[in-house]
Amino acid sequence: MSVSLFSESWYRVADLKPKLRSHVEINRHVYRGDVWYVIQDDATGRFHRFNKEAYCLIGLMNGGRTLDDIWHSAGEQLGDDMPSQDEVVKLLSQLHRVNVIQFDRIPDVDELNERRDKERKIKFWSVIKSPLAVKLPLLDPETFLNRTAWISNWIYNPVMAIVWLVCIAWTLTQVAYQWPELTENLSDRVLATENLFLIWLIYPIVKLVHEFGHAYAVKRWGGEVHEIGLMFLIFMPVPYVDASASASFRSKYQRMMVAAAGIIVEAFIAAIAMWVWVNTEPGMTRSVAFNTLLIAGVSTLLFNGNPLLRFDAYYVLSDALEIPNLGARSNRQVSYLCKRYLLGLTDEPSSAYDPAESRWLIVYSVCSFIYRIFITFSIIMFVVSKLFIIGIILAILSIYNMFGKPIINIARYLVMDRTLRQKRARVWTVCSTVMLCFGAILFVIPMPKMTVAHGVFWAPEKSQVHALSTGFLRQINFVSGQHVTEGVILFVSEDDELDSEIKKATAHVEEMLARHDIVVAENRLNEAAMILEEINHARARLNRVLEQKEGLSVVSPKEGIFQLALPVDSEGKLIQRGTLLGYVLDPGEYRVRVAVSQDNIEAIRNDLSSVKVRIAEDIYNERSALVVDQVPSAQKVLPSPALSVRGGGQFALEPGNNEQPESFETVFIFDLALENLPIQKIGERVYARFEHSPEPVGFRLYRDIRRVLLRKLEF
Repeated sequence: MSVSLFSESWYRVADLKPKLRSHVEINRHVYRGDVWYVIQDDATGRFHRFNKEAYCLIGLMNGGRTLDDIWHSAGEQLGDDMPSQDEVVKLLSQLHRVNVIQFDRIPDVDELNERRDKERKIKFWSVIKSPLAVKLPLLDPETFLNRTAWISNWIYNPVMAIVWLVCIAWTLTQVAYQWPELTENLSDRVLATENLFLIWLIYPIVKLVHEFGHAYAVKRWGGEVHEIGLMFLIFMPVPYVDASASASFRSKYQRMMVAAAGIIVEAFIAAIAMWVWVNTEPGMTRSVAFNTLLIAGVSTLLFNGNPLLRFDAYYVLSDALEIPNLGARSNRQVSYLCKRYLLGLTDEPSSAYDPAESRWLIVYSVCSFIYRIFITFSIIMFVVSKLFIIGIILAILSIYNMFGKPIINIARYLVMDRTLRQKRARVWTVCSTVMLCFGAILFVIPMPKMTVAHGVFWAPEKSQVHALSTGFLRQINFVSGQHVTEGVILFVSEDDELDSEIKKATAHVEEMLARHDIVVAENRLNEAAMILEEINHARARLNRVLEQKEGLSVVSPKEGIFQLALPVDSEGKLIQRGTLLGYVLDPGEYRVRVAVSQDNIEAIRNDLSSVKVRIAEDIYNERSALVVDQVPSAQKVLPSPALSVRGGGQFALEPGNNEQPESFETVFIFDLALENLPIQKIGERVYARFEHSPEPVGFRLYRDIRRVLLRKLEF
């Protein structure tokens, strides 16, 4: 409220007789316990929110009272809460600017033309500033929706809600059960040319059903939908409907249902697609079902189901918190805090009406800003990789809208605003301090720098025990952790066919010897030489079979601690020759083998201060380690499947290679040695931290951005 109730310019507007236009409706809402009034403009589809003091003035505007009479009458009703004349003038200008009131005088045609031209310019520049989301209105679906309004009653009712919950629960269960098959070779399946074309066809259809979910939700509770069209989202045509009529609903639960209707419909589509995918054989139908499941599930989670973007979940969260216009008000609240506590402007109004609302606004402003940067950068990188020139233009526009324009507005405000003229010294001090602190944090103050990598316990080749012959494992003589001596039998296998082969080979040798004796007795020397050569071959074959027989009993190559590499229930199973059976280890003999991405290899090779490791089963104890060996060249084969994303590691696997774990990106292998460490289980996960010299954050960000550009754009 102003210091004085009276205004010097009041005489200019005191005799005006304002009234609301005929196409305007007023609805009463309650937000966080306070009564508010929402003015609905049916001509433009816009909504404007006012408090009860403003409504007291607006309600008296009937075209018969002058503004002076309205002000005095409102003062009698509001008492100490009556607005000043300046506040009434400000309210009147707001109502006039949004074109919801008219006066008892002939309108200024030039002003109307100027306002229309201004609105056209705003629409034009909004398209230029947001080229990734261009809207193209097509038609008014209200007549069609009225004829099919029975669908809304059939969809939105308690029975269908129960059916929906059952379907979603079943779908989640199936997703968990079918997860390996759903994600197998996912990148190959999704990015295949024919599959991308299929997605391009399915996506608009799914989104059309999504938007009609919003439309019928509006009809379910008495609203109207007067616009349907196409929105070119990253140049892909996507249907949309204008469901803003739900803003007039008094119940916040009805408004939330309208906002969430698209998510609900897409989740149900995903459930149907999951049922089709589970119950059909591989083919076109199953491919369509899989892509529908992907679109209705993943896109809903990342976009429509994410409240940090201004899609469906944003409006659900806004109504759930009872904070209308959550995004804009959160930014204004941050601006208010900066003006109040940095610039000392104590008269600035807050966007929050209570401390709890203030906390929500601040948290949402920070989180949404960070996520918008991430999602915008991701989209730009995708577009640049496909359409370089267009992507660069989008990048420039996005950087300007997200950083350049706010900085220009802040600078203009600090230089031009009249309220800051008496605080120039504080303004420059605060700005200089903030810039110096920001610059120091980025480029001066060294921060701890480290590289975290995953590894596994790794045994040297001489400690590994392999199966020497193929056979059925019958006996494991030791358990993991037992001490064994050199030459003791560790594993015993059996092969009945091998025994039969030995008998046949022995009989064949004996037969050849008998024939040799007969031929020699008959003095057939040439034939005897040939039989003798065959005898040598038969004896060699017998020796090989005997070696295989002997190899069924695997002995310890040395003295040490035995560790079993096979599953504990392996007895009775066929073990192929060369299969790793176990290890015989001495303390300090084994290593930790770590896989490092190529992004971090330079820092580890050129700037390594120390290495610390934590064992997965003893995560709270940190141990020192030393780099004892490294593979100089990059490779894609991982030392263990445990280092892949599927095994809980860091590296995505190359699709299509089922024989060995091959990383999608190249990695570098390091071997670490730990001192005074008891025997550990080979293959157990280890977390290694390579510590480097401290470095300011700004230089790291520069390298990371440059690395991304080099990788994605070869630039």
